[in-house]
Amino acid sequence: MLDFLRKRKRNWIIVFFLGVIIVTFTLFYGGSKLGEQRASEVAEVNGELISQREFALHYDREVQRYRDLLKGSLTPEMVKALNIKGNLIETLIQKKLVLQEARNLGLTVTDDDLAEHLGKIPEFQVGGRFNKDRYLQVLQANRLMPTQFEEEQREQLTIQRLYTVILDAVHVTDDEVRERYRLEQEKINLNYIKLAVSDFLPQVKLTEDDIKTHYERNKESLKEPLRVQVEYLVYPYDQFTSSIEVSEQEIEEYYKANLKTKFHKPKEVKVRYIAMPMSGTGTEQKTAARMRAEAVVKEARSGKNFAELAQRESNDSSAAKGGDVGWLAAGQLPPPVEKVLFGLAKGAVSDPVETPAGFQIFKVEDIREEKTLTLKEATAEIVKTLKTEKAKREAAKVIDREREQALSGSTFEELAQTGKWTLKTTDLFAEGEIVPEIGDNQEFYKNAFALSAKQTSPVVEGKDAYYMLRLKQRREPTVPPLDSVRNKIEKGLRESKAYELALQRGNNLLDQLKQSKDLAKVAQENNLKMEETGWFARSATQLPKVGELAELRAGPLTLSEQRRIAEKLYTQQNGLYLLAFKASQNADMNQFEKDRESIKKQALAESRQRVLAKFMEALKNKAEIRLNTAFLEES
Repeated sequence: MLDFLRKRKRNWIIVFFLGVIIVTFTLFYGGSKLGEQRASEVAEVNGELISQREFALHYDREVQRYRDLLKGSLTPEMVKALNIKGNLIETLIQKKLVLQEARNLGLTVTDDDLAEHLGKIPEFQVGGRFNKDRYLQVLQANRLMPTQFEEEQREQLTIQRLYTVILDAVHVTDDEVRERYRLEQEKINLNYIKLAVSDFLPQVKLTEDDIKTHYERNKESLKEPLRVQVEYLVYPYDQFTSSIEVSEQEIEEYYKANLKTKFHKPKEVKVRYIAMPMSGTGTEQKTAARMRAEAVVKEARSGKNFAELAQRESNDSSAAKGGDVGWLAAGQLPPPVEKVLFGLAKGAVSDPVETPAGFQIFKVEDIREEKTLTLKEATAEIVKTLKTEKAKREAAKVIDREREQALSGSTFEELAQTGKWTLKTTDLFAEGEIVPEIGDNQEFYKNAFALSAKQTSPVVEGKDAYYMLRLKQRREPTVPPLDSVRNKIEKGLRESKAYELALQRGNNLLDQLKQSKDLAKVAQENNLKMEETGWFARSATQLPKVGELAELRAGPLTLSEQRRIAEKLYTQQNGLYLLAFKASQNADMNQFEKDRESIKKQALAESRQRVLAKFMEALKNKAEIRLNTAFLEES
């Protein structure tokens, strides 16, 4: 394989586009638990070092991923049991090997190549073009240095070029496509043993010292935030509109001045969408995510309710509404997404669209064609707009005048009584919380937290009114007494220790299963109940009686008659599972011809994944790799 590649190293331009490189914003920064260690090596790969600093930057990200999965209950013991260190070191070694081989093959990335790549990333564009100021703003917001970020992108492009050379030679036969379809449509039934975390709660023994120690170590996270309470006067615009008149001339002048910007309606589409993240930035994770997205597209096009699919699959906030994001107009979206959306017919579902965050699937539910409103059609909207603008000017005059009175000593109660304005008082609220009557008015909250005692705020503009604020109460950040958070601490400690016990028990059972290859025997010998899922499609993301398992996000189950046991634990927040194959039902091949092309794409993706795995194995077999075993053994 490697000799073949070297002969073709000048032909990498004949590329298979793997998609947009993932923008790895989180790879370089973040406070590292290991960052204070001396910069010694973790491993050496063909003479090149992987430093503790490099390892630490990636380690924090991986630990945070598990912490998010376990809702903050990750303990040092669980980190060790999950072998996060070992798995991460393996990943970094593989990356180092791939970059070395790419250099050997002459697949270098020039500064011009890098600049062209960065210029195509939508996050760095303004009006569809790369903007340096925007680029620097995005990096600064994510605490990234340009030199470090660009080096990471250069490495990603180098890896992409090497993978392009390898994958360009991979093909699939019709027989392989048929087998892919058979597996995709096949149904399987599994046996499983569940270890419920709640079953281990009685085994957890907590002492008063455990609780006090946790309290002392986590005071910052337990600290209650700064809270303020303000009183505010409301000056609604609509109280000034009744006496305002708008002339025909004003209407016509406004129409002419805003004809192109306000009364020309671009084409709009009513959209639902599904956002599907990737579990990592590697080619295998991307391939698995694409396969899963293509399976969802297939369901949607076969008649499955798209809103239900969005609720099940999407990680976007719109999932609760079935992926509904309303009407979108031409010119509002990144060019690649806009091209897809406005190329779809009413009712059509898009192919998976790759973005820096993962894959997106769109459905166009309705279309409004481009249109320019006539003066008659626009008149009602113009009158409302002009009245509101005039009313705002009148309201501004009044509130400016009364603010001067407030600064001279008038109370808000006096101003409210004289002007018949509404005076309201908020409850205590913290930064990030919303006052229902105010909504998402950041200027209101900014002024509220900036006020000192008896100080009057500047005039705050809202959607429907102006506001004037005074501080009523300010409660500084405080650490609550132990007794007030004791129950919360105890509950969290019990759950995390119970999960830790379940994980230890699960790993012990998994070792037994690998020896015996018989789940029923393991269940009997350990006085556990073995259950079966019932039939489900092999590509399903949720198992009957079990639900969604974190590990299935990386790809479908591959258990079969030949591979009867799962050699890893499958996890949920509240339980762990040992899985074993029971039976399968053959696929109905009648629809094979209809689905041949889409299945061929998926089969090709899987073949490429296998080739990459063999390629990596070959690199490791010929490499000189030295591990810092002392570092690995540290707790």
